Amino acid sequence: MVGQFQDVPAERTILVRGARQVLTLRGPAGPRRGAALSDLGIITDGAVLIRGGKILQASLSRRMENLSIARRAREINAAGRVVMPGFIDNRVQLLSGQRLSPARRLEGRARSLLASMARHGTTTVATVTNALLDGARELKMLRVLAALDGSPLTVFTAYCAQFVPPEYADNEAAYLDLLCGEAMPAIARRKLARFADVNLGAIGLTAARKILECARSFGLDLRCTASRAAGLQLALELDVASVACATVEQNEIADLRASNSVALLSPAPVFRGRGKNSRARALIEGGAAIALASGFGLEPGATYNMQMVIALACAEMDMSPAEAVSAATVNSAHALLCQDQTGTLEPGKNADLVMLNLEDYRDIAQQPGVNHVHMVLKNGATIYQEGEVGVWPEK
Repeated sequence: MVGQFQDVPAERTILVRGARQVLTLRGPAGPRRGAALSDLGIITDGAVLIRGGKILQASLSRRMENLSIARRAREINAAGRVVMPGFIDNRVQLLSGQRLSPARRLEGRARSLLASMARHGTTTVATVTNALLDGARELKMLRVLAALDGSPLTVFTAYCAQFVPPEYADNEAAYLDLLCGEAMPAIARRKLARFADVNLGAIGLTAARKILECARSFGLDLRCTASRAAGLQLALELDVASVACATVEQNEIADLRASNSVALLSPAPVFRGRGKNSRARALIEGGAAIALASGFGLEPGATYNMQMVIALACAEMDMSPAEAVSAATVNSAHALLCQDQTGTLEPGKNADLVMLNLEDYRDIAQQPGVNHVHMVLKNGATIYQEGEVGVWPEK
């Protein structure tokens, strides 16, 4: 079932009912900050009504069942489980180190990985690529990634300049001309990426500014990785959608709070024994908007299981389960500028939701490494459903 959508007629109506908890994440229009990060909009004994792949309503099961449209709907019994928005993973690398492979093989590997992510509850993902010197290979990679959108997940691609190649160490201007004069126009013309992403710790600020301003002129939205204060200041000045922060100083938190940018945090470095990261707590209390990302393919030891990411954020980054859930759903949607389509279970949004074999969402943090997913719906279509374990053969 994962990897292809079933045809869902526009008139198809689905009622997900009997959930022990429905986490709607409904709330203010912007990304959640401070105390609002803990408000999950929980409905006890809740139901979600879906039509044509969109959320019609989320309410109490007993109220929903009295609606005439709900009585005619196909029912999915949530059976005391948790129902919540699908996870949104903001920062992974689906393709890397395989640039000599045929496009069909690359696409097959990426689809297999996306299917595994879907089994763990992810419904939207943002992947980064590398700004390579070999334009033909780079375009092939981008075409492969562009073909992945919607199968089975929504995929956003970011064209990422991670470093200036050694060959251009003494001629950075030539590298910038290559990116801005050849790569960006081709990418924009063929609509091969939604974002441009620059590592502000590895590329000089003058060069980074030129790359980002060039990308914006071609209609690409902006993301950044910042590992130093000057890089973060540039990112905020350019009003990037999100900035991946390895570290944030106390005096920078006020700047993040005053900005529209969402700070992306990954617990993977913490998991690799680099010590606890208390920046998340300081960012939350300082009013900055934060989102969680796995960093799979980019960070050593990273996992694509966003349930594990939530558990690590609680154990090692001093976040509460509610804060971590918000950071992995609604705030992640804001970081990808897709908050009008997904991230919450509110009327008009895509019916991207996950059903967990839990009675309380807080148990995600208490049982790290376990896949709790029972069912995943993407645009109202069931793309994954937990299967039965085979019967042992008799001796």
